[in-house]
Amino acid sequence: MNRRRLLQGLGRTAAVAAFAPSVLSARVAEAHAPTHAPVYDELVRGRPESVGLSSERLEDVFARIQRRVNDGLFPGAVALIARQGRIVGHRAFGTRVRGQHEPVTLDTLFDLLSITKVLATATSALILVQDGVLRLNDRVADFVPDFAASGKRAITVRDMLRYAAGLPMDVTFLEDPDGERVWRRMAEAPLEYVPGTQVLYSDLTYRLLGRVIEAASGVDLDTFSKERIWGPLGMSDTTFNPPAALIPRTAATGYSDIRGRLVRGEVQDEQDYALGGVVGCDGVFSTAIDMAVFCQMILNGGRYGGVRVLSRQAVAAMVSNQTPEVTAAATDVSPLSNLLSTPKGYGWELATRRFSNGGMRLSKGSYGKAGGTGTFMWIDRRRELFGILLTNHGLPNPFDEPGWNRMLDAVGTAEFYDGIIQAVIEE
Repeated sequence: MNRRRLLQGLGRTAAVAAFAPSVLSARVAEAHAPTHAPVYDELVRGRPESVGLSSERLEDVFARIQRRVNDGLFPGAVALIARQGRIVGHRAFGTRVRGQHEPVTLDTLFDLLSITKVLATATSALILVQDGVLRLNDRVADFVPDFAASGKRAITVRDMLRYAAGLPMDVTFLEDPDGERVWRRMAEAPLEYVPGTQVLYSDLTYRLLGRVIEAASGVDLDTFSKERIWGPLGMSDTTFNPPAALIPRTAATGYSDIRGRLVRGEVQDEQDYALGGVVGCDGVFSTAIDMAVFCQMILNGGRYGGVRVLSRQAVAAMVSNQTPEVTAAATDVSPLSNLLSTPKGYGWELATRRFSNGGMRLSKGSYGKAGGTGTFMWIDRRRELFGILLTNHGLPNPFDEPGWNRMLDAVGTAEFYDGIIQAVIEE
């Protein structure tokens, strides 16, 4: 009998204990745990003033997105704002394909790229921890044997979840057509720093974490996420590799020289596309309304619509600072270093005061996630508020520090989130 089947039935009784070593003993986790927050079981639509937001100020937020579309900074977008269980703004802008008369609609799907790390991978890993199929201290090499190469045998699932596994940001093997050989070469990649001594945001880390989840669960990451996260939550438009029926509703991200065509309904990252599009770091497509359900589930402490996806302890773990070895004071020195090196939760980015892509006005303890195609979600737990901004800007080209800065400036994500907080009345 394999370990998965032996332990599957132990999940609920083990859920609290599974997170005790790394979460419940940490004061910061208790501070971030939403144990006393009201639960808004399902999202409804409402007026901004009903939840303490100014309609006039929110109109300014939306007008600024429209101005950026009009200026040609990106083809189209969908923005959604919610507070205290009420969606108070949900707007579509521009076109799905640059230069074409195909308007973005509220149900347009976007390539979320790195938001995959939260919407699929980290959440799936913590569900498996709850189930007793994985433990945070399990060694990655026990599930991906090739990973033991280059002195990596001791690296754990927790190291990967918190971006502290010692791996480089990425390695690519686009010249190699053999997918399994590419996976082996990635698993064998040498360390770039001593695990646990710093944070380095890493696609490679989460790509391999997806392999751990698949080995532990016995199914691919798309199937697991649909069965345990998106399906139970009713997120019917969330998927890897959108089927043909969804392509007309999907926003295009740009032209690929390697593929020789416009990228639409395919993950834009070339390595992830070459590996089949179902990977732990990138590849999920979704709509703003599906993502809003996920955000409200997190705010609710793991449940939504009568369905519990994560325990409160697991949610507390995800959104707590899991990297006390680094400080924002030392690492929050530029927009790119903010992404790469500042304190992290499990999958989530944590709000900082200088260069967070969530702006400068989010409450302490806020958390969010950016996608390199120009997609963002941030949750302000104290204000019971979240905002989602999805654009089809596409990956920066080249993807370097100036390119990242230009994308953030073009999309105006900090302006978007600062504007939402400025819309809060009488704080």
